[in-house]
Amino acid sequence: MWRISCVLILSVVCMMSKTGICELAPIAAGLKDAEQDVPRSKWFFAGCINGSCFFSDNTVVRDAKNPPEVELKNIPHLLGKPPGYVDKYIMSYQAESVRLRLTWMDYGWISGSGLTTVLLVAFLVLL
Repeated sequence: MWRISCVLILSVVCMMSKTGICELAPIAAGLKDAEQDVPRSKWFFAGCINGSCFFSDNTVVRDAKNPPEVELKNIPHLLGKPPGYVDKYIMSYQAESVRLRLTWMDYGWISGSGLTTVLLVAFLVLL
């Protein structure tokens, strides 16, 4: 009897991943995919350039705040999911993407403006 119970438990555990029980929740899946997809160096250098120019416009900030388009056909784990799941996924993916973009743009802005200030002060001191 003990062997039969162990075999049944192991079969259920093995089938869980195939039946979708062990899948990530839509919000967690959206956050995970956004972490992988956002190019941090791109937004850091965009913020760095924007921070090093004292008279820059806000196009970089506008671009960072614009949520990315999500093409469902390019995301295989969304195929066959109910519309509520897909909506939650898209909402969390876009929100996390915007948050990551703004965070890395701020890091770059602080670095660029700090470097420009140091160079300007050094130039004035040496002049």
